[in-house]
Amino acid sequence: MNLYKIMFEHFAPKDSKAGIVTYLQAKSDEEVYEWLKSDPVAGNEGKIITSYKYKEEDDEIYDVYDKEYNCIGQENFKERMIRLRGDMFDEDAEVEGAYYGVTLYGWECVRENIPNMLLDIMRLSGVAIEEINRS
Repeated sequence: MNLYKIMFEHFAPKDSKAGIVTYLQAKSDEEVYEWLKSDPVAGNEGKIITSYKYKEEDDEIYDVYDKEYNCIGQENFKERMIRLRGDMFDEDAEVEGAYYGVTLYGWECVRENIPNMLLDIMRLSGVAIEEINRS
């Protein structure tokens, strides 16, 4: 199991803010993406709402560029978000013109193969760590 930090960045006409929503115990970046796509409830932070499932339904194809801006391939929305680790890191994300603001989410792997003992210590110390329901 890996430990991921789930982050947000909110853009609005009058202000903006960024921070950590929660931590998530997951096997892979794809599992983190699927968790965010499900619009989960994250502890005291409430419901995380993304547009991931709707953007997947659009079936849009995105070009992938290298550092010299040469097109090196194509990917769908899900592949793009997993590669970028969330729309928070998408340079093409739309954040302009939203009257109430736009919230983008992203994630970062804090530690791979984290021992359960460390997770237990973190929880006992008050760190909120979400788990994926695998039922």
